[in-house]
Amino acid sequence: MVKSFCNKIWNFLEAEQQTVDKIRAVVRQNLLAKILANRGFENIEEVNAFINAKLRNTIPDPSLLLDMDKAVERVIMAIQHKQNIMVLGDYDVDGITSTALMVKYLRLIGVNPKYYIPNRFSDGYGVSQNVISKAIENQSELVIAVDAGTNSISEIEEAKKHSIDFVILDHHTQLADTLPQAIAIVNPNRNDQSEIGFSYIKHLCAAGVVLLFLIALQRKLKEIGFFTGKVIPNLLDFADIVALGTLCDVMELRGINRAIVKYVLTKGEYSLGIRSLMPLFNLDNIASPEDLSFFIGPAINAAGRVGDPHVALNLLLEEDAVRSQKIATCLIELNQQRKSIEHQLFADAMNMISSQNLDSKRGICVYGDNWNEGVIGIVAGKLKDKFQKPTFVISITENGTGRGSARSVNGIHLGQFLQKATIAGIITAGGGHALAGGFSIEKDNIGEFQRFIEEQIEGEFINELNIDYTLTAMSDLDAIYEEIAYLEPFGKGVEKPIFCFKRVKISNIRKSKSGGHLLLNFSGEFGNGNIRAILFHLNSKKEFVELIEKNADALLDIAGTINPSLQFGSSIIIEDARVSQN
Repeated sequence: MVKSFCNKIWNFLEAEQQTVDKIRAVVRQNLLAKILANRGFENIEEVNAFINAKLRNTIPDPSLLLDMDKAVERVIMAIQHKQNIMVLGDYDVDGITSTALMVKYLRLIGVNPKYYIPNRFSDGYGVSQNVISKAIENQSELVIAVDAGTNSISEIEEAKKHSIDFVILDHHTQLADTLPQAIAIVNPNRNDQSEIGFSYIKHLCAAGVVLLFLIALQRKLKEIGFFTGKVIPNLLDFADIVALGTLCDVMELRGINRAIVKYVLTKGEYSLGIRSLMPLFNLDNIASPEDLSFFIGPAINAAGRVGDPHVALNLLLEEDAVRSQKIATCLIELNQQRKSIEHQLFADAMNMISSQNLDSKRGICVYGDNWNEGVIGIVAGKLKDKFQKPTFVISITENGTGRGSARSVNGIHLGQFLQKATIAGIITAGGGHALAGGFSIEKDNIGEFQRFIEEQIEGEFINELNIDYTLTAMSDLDAIYEEIAYLEPFGKGVEKPIFCFKRVKISNIRKSKSGGHLLLNFSGEFGNGNIRAILFHLNSKKEFVELIEKNADALLDIAGTINPSLQFGSSIIIEDARVSQN
C-alpha cells in the first residue's frame, strides 16, 4: 500500500451505482448524488429529509421522547409551587450552553433558578457528591441536570434521601442496565429510546435535548394559561446557542442538528455573548460552522479547562454589553493560557511515547504527575490524530489518584471499553461516547490498565484519507462548488468532499505574508490548467512541507477540499499529497 506525505492510505470511495442512480433521481446532479452515496445515504426519503432539512419538518413531537411529559409536569409543579430549582450543567461547551438555555428561559418566564457548573478540578464530572452537597446547601427541591446524570445512580439515590428530585436532560450513552431513580430521564440514547423518523434524535447534543424540552414545556404552559397577559418567549432566539453546543460536541449534522445550524448560519443573528467574542477573533460575521467550533467554542471551553467554568456561563447569561465585553476579553486570556499549558503537556507526552516506544502499542497510554486535567482531553485528541490509535492521557494527583481522558478511532467504542475496564476493577469509574470518554484510576493500576488496553483492543487501525472524486487541473472549481454547496453546512457525517488531482506539476511555491501558510499553483502533467492551492498551518506540518519541497519537480497527486472565493475564484485547501504512481 502506498503511503502519502501524511502517512495515509488513500481510499477512493466507490458507492454502488444503483444507489447513486436512485439519489440522482432526487438531486438531479451526478457529482452530488455520488457524494451523498459516499456519505451513507441509501434511499430517496432520507435524501429528501436531508436536502429539505428545516426546523418545521425535522423537529419531532417532543412527547415522543421517553419521560418528556413527566419532566414537563415536574418542572411546572416546581414553578407553580415556587420551589427552589437548581440547574446543574457540565464544564464543556455543550454543558455550558445547555445550562445557559435552561436558565435564560426560566428567567424569561419569571423564575429565578440557582445554577451550578461543577469545577473540573475540585468537583469532578457530573453529579458528584460535591454537587449533591451544593444542592443541599441551596435547599434545592428540584435539580434539573443537563448534559449529565444518566449514569449517576448512587449519587441521585443519595439526593433522594434529602428530598431532592432530579429531572435529567442528557444525551450520554446509558452504561448500566438500570437508570437512576430520577423523576424523569429524557435522553435519546437511553437503551429503550427508539429513533423518530429522520430526526436523528440520537445524535442530539444536550443543548438540543434541552431545546426539545423547552418546546414541550412552553406548549404545556400555553395550554394551562400560564402566559395570559405575558410575553411568550421565542425559542428560536436560542438557536445560536444550540448550534454552538451541537458543533462543539461534534454531533452529526443531520436531521434536527442540520436544520438548527443551517437556520442559524442563514439568519446570521447571534446573542450578546457570542457577538462579544467575534471582534476578538476578527470575525465580522459567522460564515461557517468552523467559525463557531474553531473560534467561539474553544474560548467558551477555556474557562472550564484552566479556571472557573462559570466565567463562560456568565458570558452567555450577561445582558449588559460592557460587562459582556469584559468577560469575553477574560475568556480570550484564559484561552491563551490554555494553549500554553497544552503545548507543554503535548511535548511531555511525546517524550514519553518516544522514550518508551509507545507508538508500537495497540493503544497509547501516557501519564504524568499533576498534568492539567483541563487540557488532557485536547492532548489525547491530538495524539489520537497523530498515531491513529485509541489514546488515554492520565493526570496523577498527589494522593496517587489518576484522572484520565480518552479519544478513540472508528471501530473502538470508548464508552463500552471503559465500562468493561470498570467491571474488571482496573479503573474506578469510566464512561463516555464512542469516540471520547473520561475515567478515574489509581496510579498503581496504570500498568495493568496498559496491559488491558493491549489485550482488549484488536485490529489494525489504518490511517485513511477518503477521497470522493477525481478532478483535473482544468476543472471549473467554481462550478463544482456551486453543485456541492447543496450539502452545506458541512460537519460530522457530512464532511467536506475531498477531491484528488492526479499527476500534476507544482509551480510558484511561496509562503504567505505571515509565514504560516504555503501558497502554490499546480497544472496538469502536460502544463494544462492552473489551480491555486493553500497548505495551512505550516508549524505543525514540517515533514509535509519538506516532502513537497523535496518532490517539487516530480509528478504528484494532490488531495484537498474546494475553498470558494467570489473575489479571487475557488482554490484548493491541501489535505495530503503523494508521489504519482506509474
